[in-house]
Amino acid sequence: MKTSSYSPHYEKLRSWLKQRRALSSLTLRELAPLIGAHFTSVGKMEQDRKKIELVEFIKYCQAIGADPHEGLEIIIQSISEQNPVKKKSTKR
Repeated sequence: MKTSSYSPHYEKLRSWLKQRRALSSLTLRELAPLIGAHFTSVGKMEQDRKKIELVEFIKYCQAIGADPHEGLEIIIQSISEQNPVKKKSTKR
């Protein structure tokens, strides 16, 4: 299954990242060197013009003082809401 960076799941994650960065009081220009990226790259990631890479996501979270597990939980919850998993019956 191919997932687009434009999916609603990524949008929820991007929104969370932007909110958390705002709470940290870091600008894009201040955050970028902390994660080893150019500020335009960080801006593109937040604006849905660049895919969020896993390592970059973790570095971003660490730099803004956010728990990456919380961000992953947002994606997991979003996927679960869209595609509920049916539990198999254990009856024989």
